[in-house]
Amino acid sequence: MDVVTTTSYDSLLSRRAKLEIPSPRLPRSASGANAPAPLYMFGGGFPDPGSFPYQELVEATEEVMQKEGAQALIYGHQLGYQGLRELVCEKTKYYEGFEIAVDNVLITNGSSHALALACDLLVDVGDVVITEAPTFSGTLNTFRRYGPELVGVSMDQEGIRTEELEATLKELARRGRRAKLIYTIVNFQNPAGMTQSLRRRMELLSLAEKYDTMILEDDAYGELRYSGEPVKSLFGLDENGRVLRTGTLSKILAAGVRLGWILAPTALIPKLAQFKTDGGTNPYVSRVATYYLRKHMHEHVEELRAIYRQKRDTMLERLRAGLGDSAEISNPDGGFFIWIRLPEGTNPQKLLSLAAERRISYVPGPYFFPGGDTGFDHIRLAFSWASLDEIRQGTDLLCDAIKAAR
Repeated sequence: MDVVTTTSYDSLLSRRAKLEIPSPRLPRSASGANAPAPLYMFGGGFPDPGSFPYQELVEATEEVMQKEGAQALIYGHQLGYQGLRELVCEKTKYYEGFEIAVDNVLITNGSSHALALACDLLVDVGDVVITEAPTFSGTLNTFRRYGPELVGVSMDQEGIRTEELEATLKELARRGRRAKLIYTIVNFQNPAGMTQSLRRRMELLSLAEKYDTMILEDDAYGELRYSGEPVKSLFGLDENGRVLRTGTLSKILAAGVRLGWILAPTALIPKLAQFKTDGGTNPYVSRVATYYLRKHMHEHVEELRAIYRQKRDTMLERLRAGLGDSAEISNPDGGFFIWIRLPEGTNPQKLLSLAAERRISYVPGPYFFPGGDTGFDHIRLAFSWASLDEIRQGTDLLCDAIKAAR
């Protein structure tokens, strides 16, 4: 039953609990709560359910129980299962081309947990955190819970504009302040889609050193490259211990395993670990994932690349056929998302209503900006979950809705 109380908790709440988290000022759909459930799921970045290796995970589970038994079912090490930490090192060398030590790896409950640990380590209420604008809405929400001043820096096709970033850092220094953290999504930026160039990565590292700040590098989709050449990560390029890097198994295995990691200079790993009170992140599932990936990782990633490349290409084909040159449409080399600048004169509120009538979900642009008060002329589409037929049908319907909303 519900517990009804007249107790006032104001004097008991922490400073963070008292923070008022702003919501994006979004256009409202006229369909409202009465809108039918969407048929064309272009909103969240959910992995393709047909890609999950069901039988192989059953076999991996059986192998774990035969070989490790009770050890898999007790509390684990604070830093995470050693086998998974070693696998992260192997994966980094294979896909990223540089070596890290196990002592650089802390296993977390997904990359969202890793991002929160970085905030626990570095961010106090009132600190300045710089993000790309636009950037991933989930991370913006995480940052907001720590109460920093969020400052957005715009991007172009090479990624974050480092000239604008330096001007921002210089102005902060003039006022006797500094950024604690610069957050960047280097590969297939979510939502905008570009990959940060090597030139910009080197400039970003130089600025972090010059202005005494840290970089939080988020790379949830790095293995899912469908075209173009990979660029060495900031963590691999860093020579001054300025970078924390987060990763996840959500996109190359399954989101439900809730396993990720944070890479950090060895001196910071114990300090990050002190904020973990989980008895060792999921020792059982960590083993299952490790046993599966030791045998199947490379072939499974190749299968995923083929699946998502076809989905990306299908959605892009239908968008270009339906909208022509009237809209700016991103062409990401990987990841799950397409970012669209809507045709001039599109009414975002009308578009939401028309899309809801056609049972299409997407994410409006304001979710991806630190202030939540810009980006109305953009939308983000995810091609990862829907089937090819749903992508064709839903994208055609969305293009019709966009035309009707002008």
